[in-house]
Amino acid sequence: MQNLHRYWKPLMILTVIVGLISIKGFPIALGALYLPVLFRVVKLQMNLSKGLINERDPQIFIKSNQKGVIISVVCCIAITFILMKAISDFYAGLTGFLGTLVAISPVTLAISIILYILSAIAVIQAVKIHFADAQNAD
Repeated sequence: MQNLHRYWKPLMILTVIVGLISIKGFPIALGALYLPVLFRVVKLQMNLSKGLINERDPQIFIKSNQKGVIISVVCCIAITFILMKAISDFYAGLTGFLGTLVAISPVTLAISIILYILSAIAVIQAVKIHFADAQNAD
């Protein structure tokens, strides 16, 4: 898991694809698309803190945003299960190709949840390494 940061982009793309294929996992696919925003948020916080604090350690911002990522992962998974229950009749009414995707949805949904968690870990690691390198370059 230490080198997971190297694969954050393919993991994120795979999470989106599998989440959409599972049909029931579309909130997870949307949540995975949110993950790269972490790079921009930390950069924005670093820029806004110029002149306000002497020691602009990116780890402070990364740690606080890491909690936000964890909360968003939990929320996306919870929303997925809430929607599954709320629109289960809709899913049951799907036929043909979409019906087949719904039938295999438990497997693809489980895979997308695992990929989503791994993507979140990988993005957090990549952000830590990116800003550690950027700080060393200063």
